[in-house]
Amino acid sequence: ELDSIFPSSIEVILKDSNRTLMRLDNTHIALAYSIPTSNRSSSLQQKSNLKTALKSTNLLIPIGGFLIDGNDALLVFKNGELSDATPEWLGQTLGEIQSNLGSFSSPNDEKRWNQRLKDLEDELKPNTLWRAPHTSATVGIPSVRIDPGWVVDVEGEQCVLPLNQSVSELLLCGTERLPGIAEFIHLEGRLVEDKGLNPDQIKTFFEHWKEEVPSRWSSRKALSTVLGGAWIWRYYDVLVVNAESVLYGDEARYESAQKWLKDVSRLQAHLGVLRVWKSGVWVGIATIIVAYYAWQLDTLSNVESVGLAALGALVSIASNVLYWKKDPPAF
Repeated sequence: ELDSIFPSSIEVILKDSNRTLMRLDNTHIALAYSIPTSNRSSSLQQKSNLKTALKSTNLLIPIGGFLIDGNDALLVFKNGELSDATPEWLGQTLGEIQSNLGSFSSPNDEKRWNQRLKDLEDELKPNTLWRAPHTSATVGIPSVRIDPGWVVDVEGEQCVLPLNQSVSELLLCGTERLPGIAEFIHLEGRLVEDKGLNPDQIKTFFEHWKEEVPSRWSSRKALSTVLGGAWIWRYYDVLVVNAESVLYGDEARYESAQKWLKDVSRLQAHLGVLRVWKSGVWVGIATIIVAYYAWQLDTLSNVESVGLAALGALVSIASNVLYWKKDPPAF
């Protein structure tokens, strides 16, 4: 089909950073990248297993295109008109896409995800440094990035265009897969930044995403801030926004990112307090061990040993309960 497209007219519909959306003769739309960053979008067409998995979703798969040095320079799609989508629809759509990609997941890649943060921090020199563990339920999936500004109506059906990574990510980050929550947070960031959604609307957006993805991806542990969760990916997203604002000279966006990064210090201070509470678990366990050996060596009586062990157990349990109770909520 691509070989038969020889447009006599080209209309620019939308332009943003390194992306330009054009209409070709009112028969097709094309997404051009002035700086190609990856082949993630074209791979959705080229890899039959991914194409089949995504066929039932609202993702508009390209029908063809051109690559430069292996990266997408131009992607051609069926004709469509730009359309506004609700947060509910976007949450459901992203959830369906990611759920269908779940069978292609790769194991937790915590080391490289944290290295990704370090690479950005080393270049941007923020006043914050943040690393996080991730639960085994947090897995990498093939990347599909969508944006509220890149939604189109195709023959009466709303669809989203797949977008490749940003120029800053190309220049500063690795090529490892990211978890579904990372792309969810990227979309959340654009809804807040570009559409002005409030916390209640974001919560609704989250609930519609949560209904579609595997439950383990949105479990309490998977979203726990002390284990990374949503907040570590918000931090990542703002670092990328910071880099993009410098790249394109967007002062307003830069100031917004800087303000957010300053607020991270308060969150990190709270997490530091939680780590102190967590240490109480080990203090309690150590107390139980001391009580046991004191009983074995007849240093303490049976009653005293039991009392000391009970105190240790109480300290350990109370510390663990407080640790999780004070975990900052994801939303």
